[in-house]
Amino acid sequence: MPVVKIFKREIGFCKRKMQPCATNKFLFADAVVIILAFLSLKLFRPDYVVIIIYFLTTPYLILTERKSLIYSLTIASVVSLTWMLIARNEYGYNSNFLIILDINLFPLFAWALGLFALYIIYSHCEPILKEQGFMKKFLLFIAIYWLMLIAIEAIGYRFFNIHNLSAAGYQGLPIFGCIHAPRWMQVAYFSMGPVFFVTCRVLSFWDSKQFLNNL
Repeated sequence: MPVVKIFKREIGFCKRKMQPCATNKFLFADAVVIILAFLSLKLFRPDYVVIIIYFLTTPYLILTERKSLIYSLTIASVVSLTWMLIARNEYGYNSNFLIILDINLFPLFAWALGLFALYIIYSHCEPILKEQGFMKKFLLFIAIYWLMLIAIEAIGYRFFNIHNLSAAGYQGLPIFGCIHAPRWMQVAYFSMGPVFFVTCRVLSFWDSKQFLNNL
């Protein structure tokens, strides 16, 4: 089938080209977009905001000639959907967010966007370790992810007043007072970033041997 061949060729192209976006000429634009998107959560319904921004992300990447990053966005979306299928009964907010098939759309799209945005932020920092191996880059991503996760969760809870009532009875992280959830969910929150990063990197190589050689 010609269509199937074209699709496979495009996926192959994305795999070959999928790499951290080291083009710092987009650093300012990315920073402005991320900040404005984050602040808009205070001005409009958060679920509408994340859904609209999610579907505007692909045109933005095409406009900035970074179509290869759509592959990373797809992986972030798969990770987010997988998580929501596992934990969909654990979300019930203090606002009437959209729900489809028992899945709350706010965390679904927020996780996909959050993981992808963190990958973009990391991509601008990654050139610092350009000549380093996978493990050091992995640790850099984890450091950025964990810091941003705690900061976003704390700001969302205190400033944007976004509360997951289904987990309100659980104790949050000490000192920070955020991520009120069962212990297994807290562990999952801190693990999703590393899982996403490793998945992106593994799929960016054609074979496991090449991946292992880069460790």
